[in-house]
Amino acid sequence: MMSKVLINEREVLSIIDQMRISIPEEIREARRVMREREQIPQSAQLEAEQIVARAREQAEAMVRDEEIVRQAQTRAEQLLDESRDESDKMRDEMDAYALNMLQDLERRLTSHLTSLERGIGVLERDTPEVADAAGSH
Repeated sequence: MMSKVLINEREVLSIIDQMRISIPEEIREARRVMREREQIPQSAQLEAEQIVARAREQAEAMVRDEEIVRQAQTRAEQLLDESRDESDKMRDEMDAYALNMLQDLERRLTSHLTSLERGIGVLERDTPEVADAAGSH
């Protein structure tokens, strides 16, 4: 008993073309996310350092009193700690976003690969039958 499966060549080629178009875009998006992820903590750290520097300059210029200077230093350290916490939080969020994007890309690629493997399997199974049918004519 011989079974044959017909595959719409245009449909398969269309799927392959769609993959060729979408996969590079997904990779570019993942790379962009990774670049942004690296820039955010640097920007937050620079901003934190600028805040601390301004706080120190203002405290020194305004008063020489030991208590006020001590309070200003404490506040500057608090600001630095808060900025570091915010930077860590933003980095974690960007890591989670990048991981999510990469996992989504992996799922899509796996799905496309599975479809391709099925198509190849069908074509490989049908090849001997097609050859036998062609030889009997």
